[in-house]
Amino acid sequence: MILSFVVSLICGEWQGDLPFLWTGLIVILAGICSRFFCKSRPGKLHIGDGFLIVLILWIIMSAIGALPYIITGVISDPSSAFFESCSGFTTTGATTLHHINHLSHGILFWRSMTGWLGGIAILLIAITLMPALGLNGQRLNTPDNYGPVLEQVSPRMIDSIRTIILIYTGLTLLETILLTISGMTPFNGLIHSMSTVSTCGFSRYDNSIAHFEGCGIPLIMSAFMIISGLNYHLFLRRPRNGIYAFMHNSEVRLYAVLLTSSFLLIAASRSVARGQITGRAVSDALFESASFLSTTGFLSADYGRWPELAQMLLLLLMLCGACTASAGGGLKVARISILLKLVRHGVSARLHTKFFETVRMNGQGMTADAVSSVAVMPFLFLSALFSGAFLLTFGGVSLSTAFNASAACLCNVGHAFGALGLSGTFAGFDWLSKCLLSLLMIGGRLELYAIVILLTPRYWMREH
Repeated sequence: MILSFVVSLICGEWQGDLPFLWTGLIVILAGICSRFFCKSRPGKLHIGDGFLIVLILWIIMSAIGALPYIITGVISDPSSAFFESCSGFTTTGATTLHHINHLSHGILFWRSMTGWLGGIAILLIAITLMPALGLNGQRLNTPDNYGPVLEQVSPRMIDSIRTIILIYTGLTLLETILLTISGMTPFNGLIHSMSTVSTCGFSRYDNSIAHFEGCGIPLIMSAFMIISGLNYHLFLRRPRNGIYAFMHNSEVRLYAVLLTSSFLLIAASRSVARGQITGRAVSDALFESASFLSTTGFLSADYGRWPELAQMLLLLLMLCGACTASAGGGLKVARISILLKLVRHGVSARLHTKFFETVRMNGQGMTADAVSSVAVMPFLFLSALFSGAFLLTFGGVSLSTAFNASAACLCNVGHAFGALGLSGTFAGFDWLSKCLLSLLMIGGRLELYAIVILLTPRYWMREH
């Protein structure tokens, strides 16, 4: 918040965004007080405790992040301010704001900063907390009522965290430089880079990247969206083994196949519909494929007017999502890969009664419990998707809008189809629907397992 005030000060808007300074100081004071007056209890933290802490902190973070919107008067409705803040910290990119370009530089910077902080937080959770559950949470069902013990951060893990932060920051600065060279102002380049690397998708303009002419800026952003959707664990390999790790990773290969095939089919369908091939049409096809697969949510064109085939492909990419251990959302490519192998395994078992083959991921066999856990996640995902859409219909919205809103928030994309397409916002939803959508954003961001763990009576009935 103080950084946002500094930006306002540099841009000569310090009077309008002075609340950033006061809010930041209040938060610092609250942190100091909690540090001195709240004493920790002896005992070990378990994975369930870790998810409870993360969930509570995400809610608190979103509530505190909403204060600048309310105090500056940009958003007067508390539910809308919480939704906007939660959308940033979960890197969803959904918004309730209109005429974004007229906002002050401090508010614009704060919006992108929430997404940038949320992106790095997701990566750190993926490194420190998620591995304790194993791949996609296969260790969720353990004999211990508490779940496995949450171990202390090791020196090796600290080195990994430093490396991830350096890579994350370096990508942001590199994209800022390239966008500035391509014609953006340094400020626009910075806030769009922060939103790209975090896969948040907050833009300064109501029509997102469609505001910019030419193909240079969309192509640069497409490249960084693709990189941001990759598994950051692979960036930790030695440079000599880095390319090998990417080329021989099952998830990355499927990620590349999904991106390439969707891009080619969308470009072909648009060319057939328009009767010609243009550079901007090809650029838009690549941009939207990268945006929806990485769940960034930037838009370079009104894809609602594209052929139905192109829109269906974008919907499938949105549900699929990015790679594991990335800032992207969705089901994740690794789960899709394992499910496809599981289907092939099931078909082969029906054809050959004595058939036996272990489902493998990156050359390593997976246990039955691990495969079962992966198969559970799509059920949780679809249950949350349709339950959210069902509950949203009580707010008076149409069925298609309810489904699109539920999918956009659960997949952390921020945009969908129909009224939530280019220049569409969530301002028309009532306060209860915005709270539900905020919960969907947090649930999608935390892989839904945190919500499931906390909803089980077994977790709350445990002995301390």
